[in-house]
Amino acid sequence: MTKSSKDITVMSSLKVGVILLAIMWGVYLTELIMGISLSHWGVLPRTKSGLWGILFSPFLHGSWEHIINNSPPIFILSSSLYYFYRKIASEVLLVSWILGGFCIWAAARNGDHYNIYHIGMSGVIYSLAFLVFFSGVFRKEARLMAISLFVVFLYGSMVWGNFPIQEGDSLEAHAFGAIVGILLAYIYRKSGATFQKKRYQFEIDEENDAKLSAQGYRKITDENGFTIRYVHKNDKVEEE
Repeated sequence: MTKSSKDITVMSSLKVGVILLAIMWGVYLTELIMGISLSHWGVLPRTKSGLWGILFSPFLHGSWEHIINNSPPIFILSSSLYYFYRKIASEVLLVSWILGGFCIWAAARNGDHYNIYHIGMSGVIYSLAFLVFFSGVFRKEARLMAISLFVVFLYGSMVWGNFPIQEGDSLEAHAFGAIVGILLAYIYRKSGATFQKKRYQFEIDEENDAKLSAQGYRKITDENGFTIRYVHKNDKVEEE
């Protein structure tokens, strides 16, 4: 039995999520097994060495709870991104990753007497969650909004993470991720969608009416309001 094109699309959409999880868990288990910490490869704000953290920090996690909390959301959101926006998914993910990381590097907290390294995938997660949700808003696509609401429910700390309720949380990563996500949703609001939005007949009719009206035609209807034909505004029409 051969796979349908839809099955192939779904499977291909999952690949990036699987790769991200494999790297995240590979790095974390390596740290545990070898008894080392790679946190110094995180984002260290406003330092030259800390720039490397823009690339590497999303793969670094400080505890079991940290990496377990981040794993389902990044898998679901990256898969959704590649399923709904295959044409621009890689570009959007890269910009979210780099721009969000740079904002953390430029504006996040650092200690006066000690270094504060910002690590974890949560910045990227916030960016993708807000991107997918607001893409649904801007495109009036309910499926995208539903996916993000499910992720917010699954990853309940996303909203509350913007408030200082847990010491050690990178609140800046959450905030900057959300801002970048909304910005990208707006910039790409008319680009790259691989799904077909359902269009109702009245929407098609209204669009056709507007086009014909712009071309100088008017609509002739019967007593029930049904369209009979279109005539040019300069044409004389006699009704019997």
